Amino acid sequence: MQAGALASALDRTLPTDHPVMRDYAPAAGFRRLAAELGTSAAALAHRYALSLPIDTMVLGVKNRAELAECVADEAGPLPADMIGQIDQSVDALADRPLPAGRKLAVANSGP
Repeated sequence: MQAGALASALDRTLPTDHPVMRDYAPAAGFRRLAAELGTSAAALAHRYALSLPIDTMVLGVKNRAELAECVADEAGPLPADMIGQIDQSVDALADRPLPAGRKLAVANSGP
């Protein structure tokens, strides 16, 4: 995933064929789900990543405010039913090739 693809909004205008836009547009369902849940897309992506069996997660943040949002999120990992909702929300991304054994697990903060 390109930088900002799971952010609530992009912080710059890009042409539609830009790599970030090719990731950002199909993730609209994910952003819509985050809004319905009353959270930012970045915070939801962060919690999703915390729910995976991983040892290390690297956050993509651009400033201290974005970092504070992720660090302050004490809600922790998501319940299984929420993971299922997120997976369904990004079905449009399912046709994209991901590295072997990888799931969509990017937490990139945004506005």
